[in-house]
Amino acid sequence: MSHRDEVIALFSGAGGLSLGFCQAGLKPVIAVDIDADACQTYQTNLDIEAFHGDLSKENTQFNQILARVREPLAIIGGPPCQGFSSAGLKDRKDDRNRLIFYYLSIVEKTRPQWFLFENVEGLLTSNGGQSVTDLVRELVNIGYRVRLEKINLAAYGLPQGRKRVMIVGNRIGIDFAFPVKTHSYNAGKHKSYSSLPWAPTVDDALSGLGQTTSNQEGMSTYAAKTPIHDYDALMRRGNPSEAVSLHFSSVSAAWRKVFSMLQPGQTMKDLPEEYWHHSYKKRAFRRVMDGTPTERRGGAPSGIKRLFGDLNALTITSAAPREFIHPHEDRPLTLREAARLQSFPDHYRFAGSVLSIARQIGNAFPPLFAEIFANHLIMLEGAAGSDTRTVPEYLDGSLIGYHLTDAEGMSPALARTDTLLASIMYHQSTMPLEHLFVQESL
Repeated sequence: MSHRDEVIALFSGAGGLSLGFCQAGLKPVIAVDIDADACQTYQTNLDIEAFHGDLSKENTQFNQILARVREPLAIIGGPPCQGFSSAGLKDRKDDRNRLIFYYLSIVEKTRPQWFLFENVEGLLTSNGGQSVTDLVRELVNIGYRVRLEKINLAAYGLPQGRKRVMIVGNRIGIDFAFPVKTHSYNAGKHKSYSSLPWAPTVDDALSGLGQTTSNQEGMSTYAAKTPIHDYDALMRRGNPSEAVSLHFSSVSAAWRKVFSMLQPGQTMKDLPEEYWHHSYKKRAFRRVMDGTPTERRGGAPSGIKRLFGDLNALTITSAAPREFIHPHEDRPLTLREAARLQSFPDHYRFAGSVLSIARQIGNAFPPLFAEIFANHLIMLEGAAGSDTRTVPEYLDGSLIGYHLTDAEGMSPALARTDTLLASIMYHQSTMPLEHLFVQESL
């Protein structure tokens, strides 16, 4: 394998992004993650040893591994989002925010032809838009032609409304666009209507799975010998048996009664207060009484919510197998159902406890879009002829475009980010990398 084919997966997690690249013929040669269970999951399914380590700290062993690769085809991955997620605290001094700049330093050291940085939409407004602006500026400064897009992965056929920020760049000197959208979608609050076919619904995604078992070790047989739907066929690909793991559920009669009261789209607030569980009561009360401005509350917590079978799913998080109720059955989603909504095939095996597996699935990048993007990258590489020419040592980088929202208007926070990014388009910063790491604002 030449360096033109090598891929490095940082913050590799359970391997969703890497799986999509593997399916496109681009198998990573290096992977690293802080989660030991995720590393085991990665190695089990992709037959690639994932280095278990914390990238927020200096690690001589990993640096030695990384030193073996120079000018690979691509670096892929995004750091954990908890430090700057819209669901968490936007702390300017949170060390987790610095991981995005560690990613940058690895890009500078290894000089990949391409990089793919993905993260939550909260990155766009973190630290007043400064985090993402600094990252883009420095990627430009080290010679990359960069494009930033916020996309909803349902627009590419994922059966789930899932918004992600993607920053992609190359140092082969070409301008490029993201893959063309292929689907309309409706995930309730987030929707996009067009002449394109509809992304698979929750019912489409879960069809074909048989009856649940009552324990984690049990295997469930498919509902039919042949796939019921195109998405069911996709999920069965590579699974020669007629059984799947992690399709289990154990719900008490009392909770089944509670779940039976919910219609699709209804949440815990639609139940009599006597059925609210303690943590929901505490959160709901705090949201009302703590004096937090309405625009900063993020809405009342759902606690539990029954999904619509005929719509795309809400965003799958680590809490989905506890909080999302099946559209037609009085139980939460199983781990396998959550994995399917994330586009993990049925043969994919996850290591660890139930909570660990739920976290791995919820934090993953969907393999379905990862494969689409990997094939798009291969197409761009071929069109540029980069495998047959020498890349100059230094290239002029630029921000070639960005897209922050499909909505007609912007929030004040997003408008600030738009202003900061627009300034890069017209006036490239010359702030040195060394200064970036010591800014107090980070």
